[in-house]
Amino acid sequence: MENTSCLVLAPHLVYPTRTGANILIDRRWCAFSSFVSHVDIVAAHEAMRFVDGELVARTPFNNKHRSKGAASARTLLRNSHYLREKFVTKRFIAEARHRMDDRSYSLVVGSFLYTLPLLGTDPHADSRHHIIETHNDEFLWYRHLCEATSNPLVKAVASLSEKWSARQLQRSTSAHPLFLHLTQSDVDGFRKIVPDHQYLVAPIGVSIPETLPESKRSGDDIHLLFVGSLDVKMNVDALSHFANTFFPHLKVRLGEKLFVDIVGRSPGDAVQRLAEKHAWRLHADVSENQLASLLRKASFTFLPFPYGTGAKLKLLESLAHGVPFLATTHVRAQLDSIPPLCLFDNAPSAWLSHIQSTNANGQSLEDRMALVDVAKGHSWEASAKRVYDYLANNQAVAM
Repeated sequence: MENTSCLVLAPHLVYPTRTGANILIDRRWCAFSSFVSHVDIVAAHEAMRFVDGELVARTPFNNKHRSKGAASARTLLRNSHYLREKFVTKRFIAEARHRMDDRSYSLVVGSFLYTLPLLGTDPHADSRHHIIETHNDEFLWYRHLCEATSNPLVKAVASLSEKWSARQLQRSTSAHPLFLHLTQSDVDGFRKIVPDHQYLVAPIGVSIPETLPESKRSGDDIHLLFVGSLDVKMNVDALSHFANTFFPHLKVRLGEKLFVDIVGRSPGDAVQRLAEKHAWRLHADVSENQLASLLRKASFTFLPFPYGTGAKLKLLESLAHGVPFLATTHVRAQLDSIPPLCLFDNAPSAWLSHIQSTNANGQSLEDRMALVDVAKGHSWEASAKRVYDYLANNQAVAM
């Protein structure tokens, strides 16, 4: 075990971590370093070394993600994948290849399917194992995106990205990488493209705060909190759906008792306009302490997704802070059961009724700790150990 080291290539990863993909890579592979000698993560602008679950070194390098417009244009011109064109720059490729030249790594992990071509350039591929973190069923994700937009450019970019991913996945099976999936439904989506790919279902984890959640008394003001990267189309579409479908119904009935907080990085014009129009409080690029404070005050988090294949991390983080959630059924498959005080429903009337009944009864500390207890079954350490045990049993790492 002490002779095993791991390299993770995550061109999308920036700090502070706000997106599910960034949190997953940072937390899972940091935890994985407790089982091997060390883990090196090459992120968007820096390389980091983790030992025994702790960050021990940080080495920055100059790099810049391409703009949305440039990435879209490159996708169309190169018959490519949008996220590959946005995140996999020449500078990142150079850093990744430099790291892969080091023979000491026994594992190389690529984050998302669009890193498959990078792993294909590994000069020591015959002597090490490759893993791909899939994050979601991206084929379904891009199909949902095509259905949800009327913009022909977005449709074209999404369609090309889906087709590019399918081609890469079909080509990759001869190299036998291990694909890490978060859910069985993700496995099923991939099987439609490659029925016999090698995979492990490794569920997402969550960090449990040390601070106890706050109780909510009967009749308190109602604070709804949305947390997510605000430059991601799926999150922007979710907020637009909330504004058009849920918020008017809630505002009419709840009036001045209702407060909506939107938290995330890089809010674009669309999100800022929504916040201004509806008097939502927008909190951009907040610190971890500021986010924790907002979560303690929240009555509910809300996930108003009109489509989607992910969001499990948002659900679990809400539970870890003892905060119940309101969500559409599009993210229902992410949890095996419905936790106490939480709701999956697409009807504004159902959201209103649930808020009113919960607010009338209040949320005791015992109620909220029950949510924390649900989250405790999903630790990052357990997630990392599941991956390690699989690799050890299949002789991909030394014991």
